[in-house]
Formats: sequence, structure tokens, C-alpha cells
Amino acid sequence: MSEEHQGGWNFKRIGFAAVVIVAAAWIWQVCFSTSQGIVYKPERIYDFIIVGGGTAGSVLAARLSEVEHFKVLLVEAGGEEPWLTQLPMSAVFLLRSKHDWRYLTAPQKKSMVAMEGRQSSWSRGRMLGGSGSVNFNIHTYGSPQDFDSWENEHGAVGWGFAEMKKYANKAECWRLRPKLFKEQCNPDPSKKNLPKECKNATSHGERDHVRQRQDAVQCYDPALRYVTADSELAQTFVAAGKELDLPTGNLNDDIDYGFMAAQSTVHRGVRWSSARGYLRPALGRPNLHVLINTQVTKVIWDGSRAVGVHYVQWDKPQLNGTVYARGEVILSSGTTNTPLILMHSGIGHPDVLSTFKINPVSLLRGVGANLQDQLNVPMYVEIKKPISMNLDKLRTISNLWNYFIKGKGDFSRSAIDGVAFMPINRPKPEVGIVLFNLNTIERDLYSGIVNMKLDYFDAAFPQMSNHSSEGFAFMASCLHPKSRGIVRMVSRDPLHPPGIDPNYLDHPYDIQCMKYAFKLAIRLSRTKAFQKIGATLHLPRYSECMKTNAETADDHKSLYNEYVSCVIRLSAVTSHNPVGTAKIGPPGDPMAVVDPELRVYGTSRLRVVDASAMPSSISGSPNSAVIVLAEKAADLIKETWKDNDLSTERICSTSENCEVEILATLSSRGASIILPYYSSNFIIISSFCLFLATMTGFL
Repeated sequence: MSEEHQGGWNFKRIGFAAVVIVAAAWIWQVCFSTSQGIVYKPERIYDFIIVGGGTAGSVLAARLSEVEHFKVLLVEAGGEEPWLTQLPMSAVFLLRSKHDWRYLTAPQKKSMVAMEGRQSSWSRGRMLGGSGSVNFNIHTYGSPQDFDSWENEHGAVGWGFAEMKKYANKAECWRLRPKLFKEQCNPDPSKKNLPKECKNATSHGERDHVRQRQDAVQCYDPALRYVTADSELAQTFVAAGKELDLPTGNLNDDIDYGFMAAQSTVHRGVRWSSARGYLRPALGRPNLHVLINTQVTKVIWDGSRAVGVHYVQWDKPQLNGTVYARGEVILSSGTTNTPLILMHSGIGHPDVLSTFKINPVSLLRGVGANLQDQLNVPMYVEIKKPISMNLDKLRTISNLWNYFIKGKGDFSRSAIDGVAFMPINRPKPEVGIVLFNLNTIERDLYSGIVNMKLDYFDAAFPQMSNHSSEGFAFMASCLHPKSRGIVRMVSRDPLHPPGIDPNYLDHPYDIQCMKYAFKLAIRLSRTKAFQKIGATLHLPRYSECMKTNAETADDHKSLYNEYVSCVIRLSAVTSHNPVGTAKIGPPGDPMAVVDPELRVYGTSRLRVVDASAMPSSISGSPNSAVIVLAEKAADLIKETWKDNDLSTERICSTSENCEVEILATLSSRGASIILPYYSSNFIIISSFCLFLATMTGFL
């Protein structure tokens, strides 16, 4: 055999070996491995049971387990995050997968014309990290007015902007070292060469987007990390905002509305969910157990006190069990599943509980009501300058090498490059524009994600099949819709999906607000900044929207307004930002579900900590705001129990022997079983081997 052939054979053999290593690594992960701290069977009793390992649940588990004498169980219906979640733009592959609850809404009466069955997809993450592990990584907290309205208009005392800003600073772990800060800022604030932080802290009021001196914290490993887009498209977006004489800057810090280069929860090329930033560093603590592939079906009661939960594992009704809490049960299952668990547990509208013959514990009409979600109108923009991301660029060997070896390149970026919030007639931001920089993906994949019919999808995105084309999409949104929907219980079977009716565009304000966002996107595309890169906005020619009214044929303004309204009702898609189905409110609010300390009305030892507690939408994506909410909730819980010895708390008091009987029953089930631990290093090795196999031409 010649040396040339021998060398080629060796090269192929290396590729074959790489494939074998990859296959073995992933088979081991799927069949035999799990992370430290994961249990197969829980212990009988914990101090706190957190239901839902998503964005809020991950934060709570990490913060509560900081207290060494708190024994914490986190229960998650899905599994661990697959490796793919690390890629910032992996949402297009994870949505509608097995890591998604894959819900669909009820058919919509005034929207979703282009969707199959007029139903919107309703994706929610089903894994550790929840929706924060499958989203598009947008990092926004909302405006000061959002949280001040929670406090002033909705009675959520203690949830105003000043308080939320304090916890945002805690989550980001701002590196303002208290000692150094004191020495530099206190002696003479009038000095000209003071650090920027000192000037801000001494010259602005509490409502400003600045880092206050009292918020300085000494820490070196932020739980919440993010990166700011620096692409040419991001720069063009900000330049267009300046050209329209609108504010530009950091919407999470120094401006309340305007344009910014997008901030994404990405760190060193890896998605930074709350599972990665909070939960992963806490795994392995002896007082924290995580139970995966386990769905909680209802809360267990001792009178009106929550004392535990029933659960089902691996979606197998025969694999059911119970676990008890001496302290509290905390529901963090999200806007859709939290109200469903409440209803199955006897908390909800009296008509619902009566219909399904569920014993009432607390009659609360607001459970499942007040559902709010923002809509996005996708507006495709073709450009001439080759600065957007597309499939041909992503699939290059150099791009794969840059990401898997260096952690850089297009795969290390989020697909979101620009974010803008703007008011209409009042200071509160009302409309949003997001620049989505991923010009081409598989049409069947993306249309399936939003449940859109292919012919409508092709009309909206005419270049999607051309994998080398250049372009992006503006997503035009109404940030604070006034339409209200509902999450319904539709079966006594707790594993049955809920009925979801967001009631999109029911309120007349919403369509007007969406029109304003639509027109702002058009203005942006026509700026000199976007014209320099050859931008051409594509307005879809849907047949339903091109019909003219004879009476208004000469009234171009009316025709245009009719066209825009039609496009919105036909093609607007969910932003996947639902909130509000277990809202915070004062005792006199008939729709309130939890009090300002997130305790469920009419019960004790039960709280709700997730986006369902938000009384109204925030400006932008709520994921980072949910982290802040959970940070504050953790402090509320710690404060409640700081002077209590939970080891002496009884889990029931209905009779003298009830706790003894419960413990006797549970003792027959044995202690917790901890699954074997694996190091995630094998993921890195297998990824490199996969890359090597590709390079050698074996794959």
C-alpha cells in the first residue's frame, strides 16, 4: 500500500474513531449519567419544595440552599438541559421539540388567520432552566414605569422600580467594591475626575437608571451574565435611532426608552440561563436535591396549609408519589402550568372547581385569568451588504472551528442584534422593535415553530429558501396589550394539557398599538443608516389584505390602514412572553391570587414565584425580570423563616397522630436515591470529536 493511500486511510480512521467516541459519550449521557445533586427518589420530608426548575425555580433553589439548615427539593417535569441549549441561537431547534411543552392555543377569533387552525404555538421550556433554556436570550428588565405601575396601579406594594433595581444589581453582581467605592466617592463628590459611577450616584435621584452607592456589592462571579451585540447590523440599528432623533443607550440602565444594541444572556459564546448561572453552581450542596422528569400534579393540604405535593414521574401514572414540606411549597411552574396546578389543588374559580368536582380550598376567581402576551409582526428586510447571518455562513468549517475550539464566531452570538422601546402618548414605552438577524433557516422548521401555513410563510419571508441571501426581520410589537385571556382546566386528569386562550387583539387598543409599531419599523427601514446597507423592506402581498373597498378606493390612507390591520390580524405571532395568571394584588382585588409577599390568598405556606405573579406585562422579554422577581422572593422567604427552627415544625396538625402515620407510610418507600454523577467535560470532548469527524470528511 502506498504512503499516500496509507495516510488517507489513517485520516479516515481518525474520523471513524471520532464518531465512535461521540456515539459512546452520548449513549452514556442518555442512559447512565446525570449531574451531581440529581436524585431519582426524593427523601420523605424537606423544608422547602420548589415546583418547577425553570427561570424562577433555578434562582430559588440556589438562593434558599445558601442557608445551610434549609433542606430544599427542586422538582422539574423535564430533564437536564441538552448540550444544544448552550448554543445561543439554538431556540429554532429546541422549540416544538421534546424539551418544549408544545402547547397550542384555542383558535383565535380576531388574529392568527395565517396559522394552522388559527391556533398559535405556545412553547414553554420543559427542562432545567425552563423557557430560559429555549428562548432567544433577550436581556431586558423593563422600564421604571412598568414596576411603578405594579405598585401604584395594581397594589403590588414593595415591587416598585427602586426595589427591583436593587435586585437587578444583585443578580448582575456589579463589581463596585464597597471599600474602594467609599474611598473614591465620599471625600469630595465635586471633584472633576471622579469615576463615572460616583458622579451618577451623587447627581441623580432614585428613579434614574444608575448604580446607587448603597447597591454596591462585593462579588466576583455574577449569576446573571450578558453580552452586548457589536455587529454592523446592531450599529446600523442604533444609528437609525439617532437619525430619527430618538434616545440611544442602555435600556437596562441609562435610558427608559429608545434604541440599543441588543443585550443577550450569553457568556463566552454559551447561553447563560438561570440553570447555568444559579442552579449549576449550587448542585452538589448536601441540602439541595433536584428531582427531574417528575411532574407535580397537585398540592397536599392539612386544612388550608400546604404540606406537600403529589407527583408523577416520566409521565407514567403508575410512577406516582408524595413528598412533604415542613416549611413551604413554592409554585414556579410558569404562567401556564402554575394556575393549572392551583386549580387541581382546589384553588380557583368556584365554577371551575364545581364543574370538575374538586374540593375547594380557596375560591379565587383570578386563577388562570388576566393572561397577557405580546404579539410580534415579522417584517422582512432584504439588504445588499453581506453583514447578516445565514445558513451558508453558519455551515462553514471556519465558523465551526471558531466556535468549538475558540468559543467565538457566529455560533457564539444570539440572533438578536437590536432592541427598541418607544412611547406613544405617555412616558411608558408602548411599542417595541426587535432586529432578528438570522436571514435563512429551514422554512419547514421555522413555520412549524410558529404554526404558520407554508404559503403564508413564503409570502412573509420570500428569501428564506435562499441560504446565501442577506437580510433580517424586524419584529414589531405592542408591549402592553390590553386584551386579556385565560388558562383553563379542561380535564380532571392533571397530565392533560390546559386550555389556553390569549384572546389576542380583542381590545381595540391593541391593533392601534401594533399599527404604530408597524409604521415605526417602516420608518427605520427608510433611514439613511439602513439605506447605506441597501435595505429594502418587503411588505407581504397576502390576497386577503390586497382587496380594496370601492367606497375608499380614492382614500389611500384608509386603504393603507386597512392593509396594515389585515397583515397584523393575519400574520402576527406570539412573542412567547405570557404573564399574569396568578397576579399580585391587594386583599380587596377580586382578581388577585397572591399578596405582595407572593403568598396565595386563603392558604398558608404556599407561594407563587414566576411570571404568572406579574400583574402586567413589562417592556420587553420578561426572562431577566423573572430572575429579579425570584431574587426578591428568596429574600422574602428567608426573612419569614430566619427565626424559626424548621426541624421542629410539624407537617400536619389535623390529629395527634397524623404526622406519625404519614412518616410510617413514607418510611416503607426508602430513602432518596442519588443518580451517578458525571463531569460535563465529556461533552467538550465529544463535541471536538464530532468536529474532527467533520474535518476529516468522515461525516
